Amino acid sequence: MKKMLFGTILLVVLAASGRAAIVFQDDFEDRTPGAGAGGWNWANGACTHTATYQQVDGSIVRQQSAAVNNTGAAALDSRFGSKWNITVSGNTSSDPEDYTIEFDIRNVQGNWDPHRIELWVVTNNPAAGADQYGRGFPTLDLSQSAGWVHVKFTLAEASKNWWQGADWDLTNSTWAIEIGGPPHPGVAVNPGQSWTQIFQLDNLKITMGPDIVPYDPVVTPQNDDGSAGTLISQTQTQVTLNFKAAPDPNTLIDPMYPVNLKVRGHYLYLSGADDSTLSLLDFVLQVHNPDPYQTSPDISYGPIALTQGAVYQWMVEEAVDNGKGGYCPPGDPNNIAGPVWTFRTLGVKPTILSGPEHALADFSGYASFTITTGPIATHYRWFKVGSPEDVQLTDGGIYAGTQTTTLTITGATAADEGEFYCIAYNGNPDEGGTASDPSKLAKLWYPRLVSYYPFEYLNEGISPDIVGGFDAVMMQAGNASLPGLNASDAIVGSGCLQLSNPDSDSSDDQYVQIPAGVVDYRDITISVWVRPNIIHGWSRIFDFGTGTNNYLFLTGNVGGGGGLRYAMRIPDVGEQILDGAALAVDQWYHVAVTITGNTGRLYRNGELVAANPNLTLNPIDVGATLNYLGKSQWPDPEFDGLIDDLKIWNYARTTEQIAQEYLNVRGEWVCNREVGALPYDFNGDCVVDIADLAMLMSEWMNSWRIYP
Repeated sequence: MKKMLFGTILLVVLAASGRAAIVFQDDFEDRTPGAGAGGWNWANGACTHTATYQQVDGSIVRQQSAAVNNTGAAALDSRFGSKWNITVSGNTSSDPEDYTIEFDIRNVQGNWDPHRIELWVVTNNPAAGADQYGRGFPTLDLSQSAGWVHVKFTLAEASKNWWQGADWDLTNSTWAIEIGGPPHPGVAVNPGQSWTQIFQLDNLKITMGPDIVPYDPVVTPQNDDGSAGTLISQTQTQVTLNFKAAPDPNTLIDPMYPVNLKVRGHYLYLSGADDSTLSLLDFVLQVHNPDPYQTSPDISYGPIALTQGAVYQWMVEEAVDNGKGGYCPPGDPNNIAGPVWTFRTLGVKPTILSGPEHALADFSGYASFTITTGPIATHYRWFKVGSPEDVQLTDGGIYAGTQTTTLTITGATAADEGEFYCIAYNGNPDEGGTASDPSKLAKLWYPRLVSYYPFEYLNEGISPDIVGGFDAVMMQAGNASLPGLNASDAIVGSGCLQLSNPDSDSSDDQYVQIPAGVVDYRDITISVWVRPNIIHGWSRIFDFGTGTNNYLFLTGNVGGGGGLRYAMRIPDVGEQILDGAALAVDQWYHVAVTITGNTGRLYRNGELVAANPNLTLNPIDVGATLNYLGKSQWPDPEFDGLIDDLKIWNYARTTEQIAQEYLNVRGEWVCNREVGALPYDFNGDCVVDIADLAMLMSEWMNSWRIYP
């Protein structure tokens, strides 16, 4: 490291940026020992003073000697010291308080006054017309037992113009810095005797400007976007700016005081709405408690009223101690400016863009609902429709994610079915955040049989739904009698529904009406046994809907000699159909329809007869309120024949399950090749029997795998 030498030295004041400019510095690491260099020898009457120094362990050891001649005793004027002549250019401050001198000193030997150290500053400024002197006497313990003592004070603490009385002018001066001990009155030395005093000096530094500790500023907002706000109206928001004061660079030394003590306050800058121009907002004084320390770096400003839904920028500039007990003004190069942060104030109420969709839990009871929202939504709450009040859901039990965009349900049962919705908030709802409109309702279903009409008995013209409570009501048009039950020709149990509509006139016929909601499901299976007595074109086995352009129905005969048809339609969406083989009179048929996702399937006697993978409608889309057995939404003829064992599931049953239901009644196997061949069903008849074994043996013999 390059070191400065004693003598005349030209220094340039460095531009200050967060720290004082060093105008002179020497740590005495490279010093050649010698006598008298940098000091002075002089005689004063009966006393002669000499001084020598040497470099020891990176410091200067100064030996001051006084010898009394033989003319008589004398009091020692034992001032001692070393002098540095310094030419300082660029020092434009005339205030002695702007100049700080500091060094380390240790008493090695001698009867040093333990309470004083003397600093002399002699300036030679031509503008002042004469030399200027200053001398200071700080109170210190410089006894030999005190060890190293750090001395630091400004020129203002030294007396100005010790004997001249004029104001000090320090600009562009040549300085002589003397460090030494004061006189020791009352110390007498006899003629011929001598007295020696030794001190050690190190780390001399002279600075100009505020004494600022350099550090990397850490000014961090408390939140992600640089602001925290609460909506107060449709046009304004209240925003509080939160940040942390910069840490003390000496935190590792004293972690109890984490803030930088050289920072006296903070200038806050804020742009206008959607404007990048920063303007001074206010000044926040750094509060030190307990004095002089501040134990918490957290600082808040506000709330302030800002435009709603606008982008702002803000910045914190840390005002540094100016070395005079105040702080540097805004924009001072010694201040420390933090980064520029951007945030958006709360806007209008958030919008739910999509979701949630109806959900069918799996058989383990797992399901989920999800919404998407606009960018200003920050908080979420999920609710379940209840009576008399809706219930806000919380995490725990079967629910998770109740304050996110996705609600997860685990382990649900039929008892947990219901309707769910979400509300999004702009800001914390507990602190006045603005709420969105509730999302659309989403239904949760547990897969199960939801309605079952066995048609075994009537109770005052009502055939009960023994599962779901959607009881069927016997109805008639005109002068027709109410439909009844047939107790002799049922295919399941002891009874079945009998509808007598022998003619094609629908004005005086029999039918059954079922309450609204019976088919309000996303996925569905409807199975029924039917026996037509007469084939009327377009007569309905069932028709659930609200009118001629909003329905789902099943007919046993499409007009003009056609066969089975399942059809579904809502306004502005064309009819979506499944067609199958026709039904014959006086025969029982098992007919079933399944809907799941975009796929519909139609079954006749357990066999899959039609499939459509391009459906865009679900039964719940129909919103059926006019629900009939044997009657059409149109003025079509009513169904004439028998209906038995009507069942509705809220999920799509498998092809195997449909075939099994038919087998359970008829005892007849059904082969649905859509399922794929059974293991070892080599002939594809959906039965593994001796015929398949014969084919296996034949293939084995033909493979030449013959073993002795």
